Amino acid sequence: MPYAELPKPIRSLLVAGGLEPEAPPERRIFTNRDLNLDRISIVGFDMDYTLAIYRQEAITEVSLRSAVDKLIGRGHPEQLRAVEADPRFAIRGLMVDKRLGNVMKMDRHGYVGRAYHGRRRLSSEERKAIYRFQRLGQERERFAEVDTLFELPEVALFAELVELIDSRPELWPGGKPPGYAEIWQDVRECIDEAHRDGSIKDLVRKDPGAYIERDPDLPETLHKFRSAGKKLFLLTNSFFPYTDAVLRYLLGKSSPSYADWLAYFDWVVVGSGKPGFFGDERPFQELDRKGAMVGAPRLEVQRGKIYQGGNQLGLQASFGVHPDEVLYVGDHIYGDIVRSKKSSGWRTALIVQELQQELAVRRAREITLDEIEALYTLRARIAAQVSAERHLARALGRVTVEELMAREGLDEAAATRLLETTRASVRRQVERLRAYEEETREILDRRGLEVDETFNPYWGSSFSERHDTSRFGSQVEYYACIYTSRVSNFRYVSPSKYFISPHGSMPHWHVG
Repeated sequence: MPYAELPKPIRSLLVAGGLEPEAPPERRIFTNRDLNLDRISIVGFDMDYTLAIYRQEAITEVSLRSAVDKLIGRGHPEQLRAVEADPRFAIRGLMVDKRLGNVMKMDRHGYVGRAYHGRRRLSSEERKAIYRFQRLGQERERFAEVDTLFELPEVALFAELVELIDSRPELWPGGKPPGYAEIWQDVRECIDEAHRDGSIKDLVRKDPGAYIERDPDLPETLHKFRSAGKKLFLLTNSFFPYTDAVLRYLLGKSSPSYADWLAYFDWVVVGSGKPGFFGDERPFQELDRKGAMVGAPRLEVQRGKIYQGGNQLGLQASFGVHPDEVLYVGDHIYGDIVRSKKSSGWRTALIVQELQQELAVRRAREITLDEIEALYTLRARIAAQVSAERHLARALGRVTVEELMAREGLDEAAATRLLETTRASVRRQVERLRAYEEETREILDRRGLEVDETFNPYWGSSFSERHDTSRFGSQVEYYACIYTSRVSNFRYVSPSKYFISPHGSMPHWHVG
């Protein structure tokens, strides 16, 4: 009998006895490459946006406020205080063109599907004129990738500054505002400074509940891993005072079996400096439980202690297992997933906080999304038939009355009549198909806009673009062994689960 069909009291009793509860749809774990948890001995976690799920609008608001203060301190106009950046404007997976002041979203092939100059959406003609032949991302000095949720305030503020530069250049001395690239650099540096100097993190430490969602399932999930015999480690770029405040809020006094949050982890590395951690050879600095340095820097680490800095090889040596027996869970595609996968051989799990809303929208708009898929398939079929009919029309245009008379033995009048009738019939067919194609395209565009508004009013879904996988979606698919919306989703699976990917196939394999 399927689990869902069991009486609720029986389901509750089985869960209490150790059976994994059934995962709600938005709490599922998705598989890109086969992964057998039974062969994973050690599980590591990033903290920010991994163990700690931030309230994005609250973090964006304080980031923008802190950055504006610092920008004005650098000589930018006081009128920046009146700017109201829309926190919905930025999503992960965007690309910033620092030279032209544009923000864009691409599909998996690198084609720019939509773009904004400031907050003004570029028309199809403008977008194609700029980016049709541009290999985006190849010029690192020109383009900036938006890979983490921490970077979203930068994009929202940059767009507002582009608007201000274009509409009110007189606000800057001599009416000469800085270039877009300089503005981007200033915004990024100011937000980085706000994170470093405590402008943001001090507020979070004072009132973590205002900025971080406390997940009641998180302590139980970590305990479940430990009960299954797996060792856990923490590897975060945050330094100890902030890490301690956040994890005390999330894990402190959560279970009588754990004296404090440190008891959940066998190894703790803070201030790791990822992604450099995976390639550098920096030593580890031991810390005491108050974050003070203890002794001289060292190359090796020991279980049950806290370290700052260090490198992946030194940490791996202390594990005593093969690299592919380690699963690292993080939120940053390049800082956590790509570098750990390439440099260490660790298996990878990507936390995509946006996935929870993505799945909820897809469930609510299931019928419309099915219609879009059907319309897209239909449009492709019509386009193929239009191409075939146009080819036929061109071939008919080369046929002469004399050729028809000679081959078929017709007189001139009959041959002329037959050729003109056939050509007219093909023209009507092409016109009918073109009208049908245009009608299908208009419906498809209308339905797409409706769904996009539900995902995000500016960019639509983070995972798709132009009825295809987005660049961000393809990165998730390519780099992460498994991915899910939050760490506590592992509560719903066995610690011995074998994740089996839906193995891909080439298009010609489906031909009957």
